[in-house]
Amino acid sequence: MTEGISITFHGAAGTVTGSCLEISGGGKTILVDCGLFQGTRSLERLNYEKLPFDPAKIDAIILSHAHLDHSGRLPCVYAHGGKRTTYCTAPTADILKPLLLDSAKLQAASVERRNRRADRAGLPPFSPLYTDPDVMELMKNINTVDYCEQVDLGNSVSFRLWDARHIVGSASVEIKIAGQRLMVSGDIGSGSAIQCTGQELGGYDHIICEATYGAKDREETLIRERREALATNVENTLGAGGNLLIPAFAVERTQAILEDFLALFDSKRLSPINVFLDAPLAQKITMAVLKYRNNGADLLKRSNIRFIESVAESKQLNQITGAVIIAGSGMCEGGRIRHHLVRNLPWRQSRVLFTGFQVAGTLGSVLIGGAKMVRISGNDVTVNAGIAVLDGYSNHADRTDLAKWLEEHSPVSGSIFLVHGEEQALHVLSNDLTAANQYNDPIIPVLGEKWKLLPNASARMQTPARNDAKQLIAAQDWTSRLAALRATVQQKVRALPSNQDRDKMLNALERALESYQKEKLR
Repeated sequence: MTEGISITFHGAAGTVTGSCLEISGGGKTILVDCGLFQGTRSLERLNYEKLPFDPAKIDAIILSHAHLDHSGRLPCVYAHGGKRTTYCTAPTADILKPLLLDSAKLQAASVERRNRRADRAGLPPFSPLYTDPDVMELMKNINTVDYCEQVDLGNSVSFRLWDARHIVGSASVEIKIAGQRLMVSGDIGSGSAIQCTGQELGGYDHIICEATYGAKDREETLIRERREALATNVENTLGAGGNLLIPAFAVERTQAILEDFLALFDSKRLSPINVFLDAPLAQKITMAVLKYRNNGADLLKRSNIRFIESVAESKQLNQITGAVIIAGSGMCEGGRIRHHLVRNLPWRQSRVLFTGFQVAGTLGSVLIGGAKMVRISGNDVTVNAGIAVLDGYSNHADRTDLAKWLEEHSPVSGSIFLVHGEEQALHVLSNDLTAANQYNDPIIPVLGEKWKLLPNASARMQTPARNDAKQLIAAQDWTSRLAALRATVQQKVRALPSNQDRDKMLNALERALESYQKEKLR
């Protein structure tokens, strides 16, 4: 009789971040990804909880790709007793080291800054998730594998990586375990992937598939159209005397944007304006990525593309106007983009151009949502700058591409789990698959759920979700809501005709607060 498999969803279940799957069977326990939670404060707090599995009992870790929402907690595994190998492609390994060292550095700086804030006086101090030695311990345990290479983990458990077309080195993970064949999509890109010749594609027992853009079909954007849109944003912003801020992910997105600027300069579509890359990490990542991208573009030797390294140089950019500033992070949750936002958001002449997916609750999503005031590093910042979105850089498969990917990997004799998506994306893709009549009803797992997998049968739940799972996913970014409320109150109080009216309104607000506090104490 075939042994069952258990799969536990420790992340990216009902949300887009924190990807982490624990798969047990055949006497082995495998972890696929271990990423950071990003988004609302409630989700981010999960990063600081005890790992929801015993690191010492993990037999192998397989990393689909380097993005922090898939890799950002891996050093924690080794910091808390993990000793086994982490497997990934060579490009992923090359990117991973600078990415995680930078993450450790940013955490240390953030912790120091937050602990110094006056509103945290007397509260327990924050500590970083991990430090440089934890990252280096992970790197000592990395084993790189090629696409299509069969890796034997013992006990008739093995895996193979397939090209996922998301970023350089990204992979989908096929696992053979306890007599069953599973496929974990990782993040899927668009376009035709390199297939493993002579290997069977399709016919899986169960599939775990991402759904980031499960509710959205994007219009195909030609590279020349994307570049023209970028040039138009530059001209409109710099022509008004402002700065164009581009929050960008260090991996792939920054390189693609820089390549577009080079093409626009070389074609004379844009004059050689100053472009500042204020992201030391992105420079290191660019050097790593260019090893695997043979497009002939030398991104590091253009006089008008300036790489900013020191904090002092970064602060000097606050004195300039009429420039393009590319800085991390892509969702504005950390990095140098935040101090550029503090300076530029109040300027009507400036513009913030988003080029990637913004997780709900992140500062980026709040800005795109039309917030008139936001909270950044303890400051309430008025938003007068223009906010724009340029979709042509996405490396994620859209609704149609996801359905096509699943069709290519059919038939599926058991269940399809939909992960790594927000509520609408998950349910739209689930409805599409149900309507197609090709699959058993898709499962949308919730954080903490454990499922039993058997061959030729739908999965069965073994352990329910954590009690607060739905509240965590539904939570909004209260800091930005509070900033917006302050702005609204201030505006309405000032608009009143007399000081007597202002006193009445403030008295009413104070009474409402007192009433709420009394109600809570009952």
